[in-house]
Amino acid sequence: MQSGPKVVVIGSGSYFFGKPVIYNMVQSPVLRQGTLALVDIDAETCETMRALAERAKAHAGADQLKIEAGVERRALLANADFVVNSFSFRNAYYRGLDTRIAQRYGVTMCSSDTIGPGGIFRALRELPEVLAIAKDVEELAPQAWVINFVNPTTVLGMGLMRHAPQVRSFALCDGNHMPYVREHYLKMCGIVPEDTPRLDPRYKELDAKLELEIAGVNHCTWALKCAFEGKDMMPAIKAYVDRKACQEYDNAPSEKAKPRLNMNYCQQLMDIYGCYPTAVSHTKEYVPFFQGYGVSPNLPEPVIAFDAYNRADEMAAAWKITQAYAKGEKPMQEFFEQGHGDHATDIIEAMWSNSGKKFYINSANRGAVANLPDDAFLELLCKVDMNGPLPLKLESKMPRGLLGLTQQVLDTHELTVEASMSKDRKTLLKAMLTDPIINNIGDARRIMEELLEAEADHLEGWN
Repeated sequence: MQSGPKVVVIGSGSYFFGKPVIYNMVQSPVLRQGTLALVDIDAETCETMRALAERAKAHAGADQLKIEAGVERRALLANADFVVNSFSFRNAYYRGLDTRIAQRYGVTMCSSDTIGPGGIFRALRELPEVLAIAKDVEELAPQAWVINFVNPTTVLGMGLMRHAPQVRSFALCDGNHMPYVREHYLKMCGIVPEDTPRLDPRYKELDAKLELEIAGVNHCTWALKCAFEGKDMMPAIKAYVDRKACQEYDNAPSEKAKPRLNMNYCQQLMDIYGCYPTAVSHTKEYVPFFQGYGVSPNLPEPVIAFDAYNRADEMAAAWKITQAYAKGEKPMQEFFEQGHGDHATDIIEAMWSNSGKKFYINSANRGAVANLPDDAFLELLCKVDMNGPLPLKLESKMPRGLLGLTQQVLDTHELTVEASMSKDRKTLLKAMLTDPIINNIGDARRIMEELLEAEADHLEGWN
């Protein structure tokens, strides 16, 4: 009888998640005692990931790890302890379509997967499948935890909470991955040199002296407090951001939309709100004042559109590397030297072993942020065990300005869930017009109708 968990990964060929989950499963003393079940609707992809997992298992000497694979999830769900959603159907294609149609009406998305028309329509495409998976889990593995690792993670996590409450679930993003996020703040504060490597022994002693409070909606989260040995470190973080913003001007800015001029956007957001945006590559897309509206110029420039073609090329290149590892054309030693673990299996390991580790997880607030509702779906530091995540109460409240933005984003996401469930155009339009970067009723209607028509093949039930 195995002593480790059975982890079922739905969408095992994931660009971000596929290789890291294998990396963790074969190396963790806890996870390698269990089962890794790989599901992908594409048979060739599924076989590639199975072959990679078998090679990694052999290289790591993880003889007790059982590996299963298949294209039918129901055949692999029995006895699952954790089910991780990491799928995305034609990711670059649909995000590119969302981006181009919205941009014709003056709405520019630099990521196009969580807010704006891109986030809303990605949720419409993905939520039905997430709830179908939850239904299968309820039937075949009612004890399992469903972990959503698909964007927009807040909307899909809300959907599970609201419409599959009988299934145990929470949602994830890798942006605030512990312990690395705390290491990053020690660097920004100047406590350790910027070139200090991950998991350096110096971090362990210093970490106990760092007070850090992060809260918000996924991709729109904020460091509300950062102190070291009782000293406020927000001025040090602002100085770090100012320095990096100057360097962005001195060097050629990235041509890619998400990383482009991020410290310059971050600098302005800190000036306005006094808090540090922890995912500025996304957060700059959540506010209207980098869209290019108005008379005065947007500085450093209006956000530029998501580069779907570059993402498709990157995904294709990454997949060739995955295939090379699976076929033995690239050495497994390189896979382990260049690889890394992932947020979901780190949390699974901590839950299963009751290690006491804490992680940033998206779930109901439950009083952690005092001036937001208990059922607000937030990204917060949580204790974890097999009872699930328990958000830790913050000393800080969400400050005015950010409080309003957070409520608006939450309302947009809640309305998106309602629209997905009801297939009601009025509710969908309300979601579009609640969204912080859409500012014209007629344009919202046109974007909505064009996207419903263009994506009809993957949007069941919309007439």
